Amino acid sequence: MQAKIILIFLAIYIAPIHGDFAQDALKRHNEIRKGHGCPDLQLDDELSTDCQAYAKTLSEKGKIEPSNGDGYTENLCITILKPIDCLESWYMERALHDYSAPRLNAETEHFTAMIWKSSTKLGIGLVTKDDNNYVVARYKPKGNVKSEFKENVPRPTGKADHATSFSFGVLVLGSVFIQYFSDP
Repeated sequence: MQAKIILIFLAIYIAPIHGDFAQDALKRHNEIRKGHGCPDLQLDDELSTDCQAYAKTLSEKGKIEPSNGDGYTENLCITILKPIDCLESWYMERALHDYSAPRLNAETEHFTAMIWKSSTKLGIGLVTKDDNNYVVARYKPKGNVKSEFKENVPRPTGKADHATSFSFGVLVLGSVFIQYFSDP
């Protein structure tokens, strides 16, 4: 009985995305950026159209790989979870970022792209195929520029993002329960 209650709680908490994914992604990006003192991004229709097309390409390939495009920074994700969880996983990289010696780092490049202070535009695309969600996010002007990390990746402002910590905890807990209850 207790397990069913927990699973019901998880099903309610990890509810489907409300509304349009692009608007939800923009809102979440801006919440994250605000926590670092960065200005809001604006959703760019042309950039989003390109992201949507590339997400379709990735879904047809069945894997993610950088587009090698120019003039933007790109974050990619494939997940069987909610597409918005890609943003949470990118933001979790912040724990590995060294603010005292900021630099380009493969372990934190998604996080730094998300909050890159001088980026002003966001493009977002989502395609679901074979139970996989392919998410493409692009930021303009281009971020992750080697010599500009200190001024573009500010420390958190001190306003804790408890929602992200709680969401991640529930996500991990939910994964554990799903694993536990799906084993024979």
